[in-house]
Amino acid sequence: MGNNKEEHLMEIAAKSKEIMERDNLDALVASSCENFYYLSGHPSTFMYTLRMNEVALAVMFRNPNRKTVIIMNEFEAAGIPEDLPNCEVRTYPTWVDVDDPFELKGGQFQGKRPTAHQVQEMFGMLIQVLGENGIARGRVAVELNSMRYPSVTALQQAADSLELLEASAIFSELRAIKTPWEIEQLHKSCAYAEAGITEAVRGIHVGSSAAEIAHDFKQALMKNREGSTSRFHMISVGANFAPAHVFDSRSSKPGDLIKFDVGVDVEGYGSDIARTFVLGSPSSTVERVYNALRIGHDHLVQLIEPERSMQSAFDEVMSLIRRSGLPNYNRGHLGHSAGLSLAAEEAPFISPNENTVFRSGMVICLETPYYGYGVGSIMIEDMVLVTEKGCERLNLLSKDLISL
Repeated sequence: MGNNKEEHLMEIAAKSKEIMERDNLDALVASSCENFYYLSGHPSTFMYTLRMNEVALAVMFRNPNRKTVIIMNEFEAAGIPEDLPNCEVRTYPTWVDVDDPFELKGGQFQGKRPTAHQVQEMFGMLIQVLGENGIARGRVAVELNSMRYPSVTALQQAADSLELLEASAIFSELRAIKTPWEIEQLHKSCAYAEAGITEAVRGIHVGSSAAEIAHDFKQALMKNREGSTSRFHMISVGANFAPAHVFDSRSSKPGDLIKFDVGVDVEGYGSDIARTFVLGSPSSTVERVYNALRIGHDHLVQLIEPERSMQSAFDEVMSLIRRSGLPNYNRGHLGHSAGLSLAAEEAPFISPNENTVFRSGMVICLETPYYGYGVGSIMIEDMVLVTEKGCERLNLLSKDLISL
């Protein structure tokens, strides 16, 4: 594991312990795939790939002398690197039997195997670990709001002597400011997404369908040595702007808009950028809409600076877009933080009720999208790094409406 990743994990641990000290918390427990990875440095295949919920926990203690404890089923835990820094692994049995014919591990489980994952086993291990670290009774922050109801019930039954608090606000605060290692991954993911758009655009012509363009985009990503994959690719053609799981195979025609809203995964971190193209000449309506969005987007980039409130940026840009040709423009937000979230968007948001201020080290996606019946989708979205002097664009592609 490279030094940068180790420094990243050390910085996260230090920030986490500061918050726990401030909030008088004894431990912080991650149960979602993103936050488990964030605290431990190890992505769970069961959670990321198989989309299983509450199958592993990362437990970080306020006590600086305690290691982070990973609680994971023994089958998946066999893949945790031995050099994962400052972590201790505890395992619980699952339905998969793991043999140890050469006694490499010892202590082979001999009990009855469950048919499926059981949270009772995992939470029982959590209570045991907390007790061993002097927290039989204490204040523990857990991702209760993201858990399924049966898991919350099982945890409450197991932890009846603990004071359980919601951890979502803590993780939002932690993840808002990126470490240098995180910024490096997001920079790469942005570059790969733009490279995928650039290559896919070369093959677009009258008659190209959304299904064909999406295929070309995914094929372009496979050429990267790091094996980066599409986290999402919202590609629309013509007036059909709705998000699609199965892409439209209808042929495009002159004047159709082609919108890329895409993200690429690098080390668990995903970009979120968007560009719009047009087959031939744009209509007067498209030109009017695009110009208003572009004016607002460019002004938003100029507004970003430390200590400016996200609410004030939203209000100013929305007013400008409406004055510039879209009087009825109506958005819930104009951007969001970027990072680990599989849903691409994560807090904080540039919205009318967001009290958060921009801070150096944030990576924010700035977006001014438009969806119109009979028009289609028009979108400009950039990723920026907030710096002490303003912001640094991570994108290189032109923001012009380019005719193909």
